[in-house]
Amino acid sequence: MKNEFVQTENVTQFSAICDELVGPGGRIGPSLAMVTGKAGRGKTFAAQKYAANESAAYIPPLNTRTPTMVLREITFELAGMRPTRSDACLSIISEEMARMRRLIIIDEADLLAMQILEMLRNLNERYDCPVLLIGEDELKGKVASRRRISSRIRRRLEFNPVTQADVVFFFRQSLGTALSPEPAAALLRRSNGDWRNILTAAIAIERAVKASDISEITLELVNDVVEGN
Repeated sequence: MKNEFVQTENVTQFSAICDELVGPGGRIGPSLAMVTGKAGRGKTFAAQKYAANESAAYIPPLNTRTPTMVLREITFELAGMRPTRSDACLSIISEEMARMRRLIIIDEADLLAMQILEMLRNLNERYDCPVLLIGEDELKGKVASRRRISSRIRRRLEFNPVTQADVVFFFRQSLGTALSPEPAAALLRRSNGDWRNILTAAIAIERAVKASDISEITLELVNDVVEGN
């Protein structure tokens, strides 16, 4: 199986928001944005792909986070350093943003304490740092509870479930196999809109195809594989 990136409608909209935040127009008005959706819909993969291609600073999830820890991670992604003091981090962030304005992407922001969300808002305003918050549905409630934050959200995006067209495209790109409508629809129903379920099923289907030396992915094969996992 090839490790192929699927350019879904979710990903296209995600990239457009990121481009807007970091572009010249992002200096006009607020430059905070929020991307939400259930786990498994591709938010993290989209963020990592964008960061790798566009020099954004992607901050991965951490089990325990304090304001200083988050600042240190941002500083490291921007400048390759992790100062121990918050003021040193802020000084470096200021210098880096003056040198080249870059987007800061915070993953699993729904798990952050409100104190950290407020700190990110202050960072955004004081140093002109465009910030994108990513999280599950709980993030919407947290942001809505603080008008200082919610009123500064420039763009909002909800990641929709995987579509049948996404499934067909994924199998064609990753496995080099055409998937007819019936097996594609069956996979979609069983995935619950989750890319991880699609990927797990695809790995099992590829294994079954190789073991049986068959060339077509049938509805019967999909049902057998999915029920066996």
